[in-house]
Amino acid sequence: MAEDFRVEVELDDETHGYPLRERLRAVSLDEDARDRLGESVVITRDGSRLYAYTSTEVQAREAARVIRGLLADEALTAELAITRWHPVAEEWRDSSVALPATPEQEEREY
Repeated sequence: MAEDFRVEVELDDETHGYPLRERLRAVSLDEDARDRLGESVVITRDGSRLYAYTSTEVQAREAARVIRGLLADEALTAELAITRWHPVAEEWRDSSVALPATPEQEEREY
């Protein structure tokens, strides 16, 4: 059974508006990540946030590694987190939080 994971990348943008040079480097990050991660990883962006969606935790960790390298190449700084879709809570949670494994555990989640 495939699980949904994502790498959340919050690019540092304290002034709420990148200078043009920073925006171009951030766009390059999107394109480079898509090229290096391939079709199995979906990359999206919402303002200063970049998301890499994967099917497995292994893919998410590799995506995070690649993105960290791209950030370093572009001299960009960011906070990264790996999260997993929690089907009971219907929200993204830290990937280290275990999902309920039994009906009883699932019931407690409600």
